Amino acid sequence: MVKVGTSKLFAFPSFTLEVFHRLYYESEPEELDPLSPESAWALLLHREFQQLIGFDELVQQCQGNQLAAGLATVEYCCLVYDRLPPPMPRFANPQQYRQLIRQLKHQPSVPPSQVFEQILTSPQTTSPTGLPLPTTRQQRERSLWLRQLIEDSSDRSLELIQLLQQEGKQAVWQAQQYAESLDETQVRQMLRVALNAAHEKLSEASGWLEILGLSWGNEMGGERSVSSAEKMALAQKIALHAKLKQIAVVAGRLQQIAERKRRSQALDAFGEITTVELGDNLSRLLPTELQKLSTPDLFPLFALGYYDRSLLQYKTRGKEKQCKGPLVVCLDSSGSMDGLPDTWAKAVTAVLGQIAQREGRHLRIIHFATRVCRVDDFPPHHHDFSRLLESMLAFYNGGGTAWEPALLSATECIEQEQQFDRADIVMVTDGKCEVKREFIEQLKIRKQQREFNIYGVLIGGAGERQMKQFCDRIWVVRDFISDEVAIEELFLL
Repeated sequence: MVKVGTSKLFAFPSFTLEVFHRLYYESEPEELDPLSPESAWALLLHREFQQLIGFDELVQQCQGNQLAAGLATVEYCCLVYDRLPPPMPRFANPQQYRQLIRQLKHQPSVPPSQVFEQILTSPQTTSPTGLPLPTTRQQRERSLWLRQLIEDSSDRSLELIQLLQQEGKQAVWQAQQYAESLDETQVRQMLRVALNAAHEKLSEASGWLEILGLSWGNEMGGERSVSSAEKMALAQKIALHAKLKQIAVVAGRLQQIAERKRRSQALDAFGEITTVELGDNLSRLLPTELQKLSTPDLFPLFALGYYDRSLLQYKTRGKEKQCKGPLVVCLDSSGSMDGLPDTWAKAVTAVLGQIAQREGRHLRIIHFATRVCRVDDFPPHHHDFSRLLESMLAFYNGGGTAWEPALLSATECIEQEQQFDRADIVMVTDGKCEVKREFIEQLKIRKQQREFNIYGVLIGGAGERQMKQFCDRIWVVRDFISDEVAIEELFLL
């Protein structure tokens, strides 16, 4: 973005940096030094940007957050660069004239040719601001320009300074004319589009991170912190794969369903009474408050208490399953799952992964078709988010479906690996598959001995009778939109 911007306006890199600072640090920075006259166009854009509806909301999302501020800045500045009219003719950077004049005045006894030779042969690879220097072609053009100036001034400092001052004033005048040529209404429309694009990018990237159980903040990914750079790399990986973006959209819907159901169970369930509190929940009011409803003289007091949420009510604690164990997800990756079924199944897996990460539970994902194709482990507090994305991309097209290899792999890990003791097995499949009676009998014995459960998510409904032989519960999904709510209890495992 910084390199591309200079092809239209020399000051675009500093404009981009200023946008980032206004989003990340302070939306209205204090002006410590007078602005250079050639910065009038940038000042106009910054002023109009701050006056747009939605600017304050964007600042709230970005302030103190490098990742959010960086993404918003890039998206915003890309739109500005594309739509900002170019200066005609393109004007030079007045600052370069000021720097050359200072160099000449600093060494008055040295011929300008020697001063410029030192500048041109300097081994610097970056400018004082840390930005890349011009390309070899631009350096060659600058060298020719400087040598022409030396020739015009007969290599005399005084004459050359006068030439530089004249050209510098011309560049400043052109920059001011460019700023005055910008129509404020068109600028405002352009910036509104850029602002909306920045909001959309943050919303999209937030959804991408949520499928991994991450957010914009500097939260801990288990026992290690997840840096902004790591999150940026993960977001970029999702952005490059249409499949991951589709999974993120579906997972976002499912995640909302899961959160709503889990909050409902933990907070709203009328469970054990713990104490008395103030509120307006009619189902939990104390008898003394209910009496006011039947007494006309006391009803105004009841109405006032209800309005103020100051009625006496029981405080309860929802009865939630404690000591939840590991999760083993058997994910059907056979050819029949290609397309939307695979996307939806992996979105379900991603939400289960969020829950496992948040609750410090071990997660294993077993990809299967007619055999076990891939196994991914995500220990509690040590989730490898990049590997999770690779697991979401994995697909083994072709072939049929066989449940036995996946179930055998899942039960063996419960029996042989202590960290999977009493794990819940979730099988997500669309296949109708026959399972040998002997295998089912052995599976039931193992379930009883090891005290684990098997849950099925069946896409399409075919094979429900077969799954009932070994599943403790089955959720059948025939429509990916209307049936999403039907599996909400799956997310309480």
